[in-house]
Amino acid sequence: MNQWVRKCDAKVRFTTARQVRTNKLYESGPMMMARSRRSLLGPFRRWWESKSDSHFQIITYITILSVAATLWGIIFLFILNGASDPTKSEYVSWSWFGLIFGGLIAFYIVPEFFVYLSQKSILDDILTLDSRPEVIRRRGEAEEAALMLGLVYQENLISLYERLGIKPTGRLKQVSKSRKKIVIPLDESTDDGPQPIATENSSGWFNTRESHLSRILPGAIGLRDPMLNRLIIAISGISSVSLLYNMIFGLAAMNGETREYTVDLTLWLSGEDSIHSLSPHFDGVSIILTASALTLLYLTTPAPEITIQGED
Repeated sequence: MNQWVRKCDAKVRFTTARQVRTNKLYESGPMMMARSRRSLLGPFRRWWESKSDSHFQIITYITILSVAATLWGIIFLFILNGASDPTKSEYVSWSWFGLIFGGLIAFYIVPEFFVYLSQKSILDDILTLDSRPEVIRRRGEAEEAALMLGLVYQENLISLYERLGIKPTGRLKQVSKSRKKIVIPLDESTDDGPQPIATENSSGWFNTRESHLSRILPGAIGLRDPMLNRLIIAISGISSVSLLYNMIFGLAAMNGETREYTVDLTLWLSGEDSIHSLSPHFDGVSIILTASALTLLYLTTPAPEITIQGED
């Protein structure tokens, strides 16, 4: 009887030990895979964390490019029937590439973009407040949005705090201490005329928060956002180059020939059947659109610093 009990006990111990080893092997597989995946994503994660102040801008640019590539693929392949046009065969593979990969990227990145956009909307709404109690009441969501959006938005929130006499706390306190304000003193011993007032907007065209356009439309707070200014630069710049190239060198090709025909936008808007002219060719609508795009591009440049007149 005792021998039978000992044999049963040994079998139980053997079965338990084998089960434990099996569980360890089963658990170690996913853990090893997770470690290898983390090691592969390590460089990207480090790079992403180093760009914490530019996450919103990066996601915005990727969203624009991926959506544009997806729309181009849909329009070219299914609306314009470019896949069945032998004269446009060189664009087919690129259109499929843009449709597939642009669509995949947009599927993941567009929801993230709207998360950042909602946080920006919250912060923009708070930055327009003049009530100190209301800003204090919404302080939590304001700081969460600013920390998520990056340094530029954190500085905007700190500027609001300073104006309303609110003391920054936490990470914003460190940002407040590290802010560098450029102060240009007036030299009373010189008579060089007007002296510039110090401003925080001295980072060049792509980073300006004081463009000519924002001065013309002071109520449009969004125009002080460097990211929006860059977007206007891109749209107006691409439009200007495309219109000028179309008028001077031609963007259209006829009967499989080289692209040397200008698309006459005036004739196109008039509903004419023939809208192509041998380049160079200048029509009224193209000239107006080009002038408008170039003017808009100029308005995105930094506005001159505010000056004060020294006493004689």
